[in-house]
Amino acid sequence: MVAMPYILVNLVLDLFSLALFSMTSVALLSRSRFVSRWLPAQLRGRPTLTLIVTQGLVLAVLSIVAMWVVSQLRYVSIFSLPFFDGLFFIGALNCVVLAYQFLDKRYFLSMPKVPRRLLIALCSTVLTGIPLLAIVIAVVGLFVIK
Repeated sequence: MVAMPYILVNLVLDLFSLALFSMTSVALLSRSRFVSRWLPAQLRGRPTLTLIVTQGLVLAVLSIVAMWVVSQLRYVSIFSLPFFDGLFFIGALNCVVLAYQFLDKRYFLSMPKVPRRLLIALCSTVLTGIPLLAIVIAVVGLFVIK
């Protein structure tokens, strides 16, 4: 027998992982040359429309993949699959990449190249790891009744 609070924790964390993955993927994709090359000229000049179209494409592909996984495993609920765990870790890695890109452009510019890159990698990992860990702890703390 599975306790109800753990099902709620899984549902909330699965929804959070979906949002984290889609938003960070869109942030990385909207800045890439690949997306700007394939979008029509009317959308390339408007960053808001580019963001909306890219978000729609990411969510459409993600929903197609999720439905394919569900169709392959008919008797397993999608919320119990490691699919969302994978999305969470990919979203976390995307967050680290975004933080690295942000710090690389603005901070530690006077340092030598190798120590600077190591320091930026460490800072971006810590800056994204602590909030993600805090969110997971908060969700588990809210829904698990002792």
